[in-house]
Amino acid sequence: MKKLSDYKDEEAIELWADLLDPVSKILTDKEMQAVLRSKKAPIVTAKEILKKHQKEASEILLRIDDTPLTGLNIVTRLISVLSDIGKDKDVKDFFEYVVQVTKESVSSGSPTESTEESVH
Repeated sequence: MKKLSDYKDEEAIELWADLLDPVSKILTDKEMQAVLRSKKAPIVTAKEILKKHQKEASEILLRIDDTPLTGLNIVTRLISVLSDIGKDKDVKDFFEYVVQVTKESVSSGSPTESTEESVH
């Protein structure tokens, strides 16, 4: 099974160029942010990703390794990716930063929202 760390140089750049879109869809989901911040076991995170982001999970896993997904390998593959991310300090810090920035930008809202008068 191919892993993120198997990609080097330009091949790694191309991989991440393809992964950032589905990864960002998962990371900008408020429910997923709560799961990620809770720092629960990778199997809990994998379960939530598979329940709420099947398409993105499939895109990510098949882009990393094009071996067909099956009922026997999908969970182990996803947990493997999550574990790899959790073990690499730089990648883990990046994902935590993205979740934090997304949370802050969503909670700040528009400065004019609370000052506008409603018209009846």
